[in-house]
Amino acid sequence: MPDHVHVDPDALLFAAAELEALAVRLEASVQAADPALDVPPPGSEEVSRLISQHFGGLTASFRPAAARGVDELRTAARTLRSQAAHYIDLEARRVVALTATM
Repeated sequence: MPDHVHVDPDALLFAAAELEALAVRLEASVQAADPALDVPPPGSEEVSRLISQHFGGLTASFRPAAARGVDELRTAARTLRSQAAHYIDLEARRVVALTATM
């Protein structure tokens, strides 16, 4: 029926697992690359110090942004799992109600 929405809880759970796996991979990649994010000045002249400061500023914004990205992926996965549980519970209640009327 075009006026009904079909929700597949298994598809929601699969998507949640994919998002969680993505969060794990992203977190691991960021942690592995973290030491390389701190760029010491290649020399003692002003340009080298400025370059190092510039990269330091980028690093200072990247680290929390990456952590927020991981958190957002995990939040989305939790939301999908919660919605899947809701649909499973709703369907079980409908089955019980339908069975009671027979």
